[in-house]
Amino acid sequence: MKLFFTAAVLATASASLTKIATFDGDKHTALDWEDTNDPVMGGRSTSSVTFGDGGLVFSGAISLENNGGFASARGPVSPDIGRKAAGATALRVRAAGDGKTYVLRVGAAGQSWSYIQRFATEPAVQRSYDLPIAGFQAVGMRLDPAPNAPQTLDPSSISQVSVYILDKQQGPFALTMTAIDAGT
Repeated sequence: MKLFFTAAVLATASASLTKIATFDGDKHTALDWEDTNDPVMGGRSTSSVTFGDGGLVFSGAISLENNGGFASARGPVSPDIGRKAAGATALRVRAAGDGKTYVLRVGAAGQSWSYIQRFATEPAVQRSYDLPIAGFQAVGMRLDPAPNAPQTLDPSSISQVSVYILDKQQGPFALTMTAIDAGT
């Protein structure tokens, strides 16, 4: 089941933002991210995670061969993310996209579920995508609905952030993220 949520706009003047991930070249941000693609399940998609263009560049090509069709970039597990995100009403992804739709996935260490929300990017435009906490959907390991999980994301439980491209968006892709913030 696909759910698309319209990104709400946080008024910058009244919003309080806390960085939960920055991609400024610091050894504890971009260098700790890793990619995972559909070849783990027989697909042929490719991706890489690099630092450049002022941020973390997640790029590659999605192939639908052999029932493939996804790629992801995962940040390191850190309980500090939840501490920084506690009380947040939205997560903000600052990125330049390619016109494709991406998925922000957040999870807690040791849980069999996580939470996702899609955001559609504008080609070659650097902007902020504000994702309301209430718009995150509980999912299982394969991003299928997780009815037994708490249906509301608790931002203080977040210990890992990932970005996915899926939904049969065949061909090249590129997303350059400069930060992920928690906002109130």
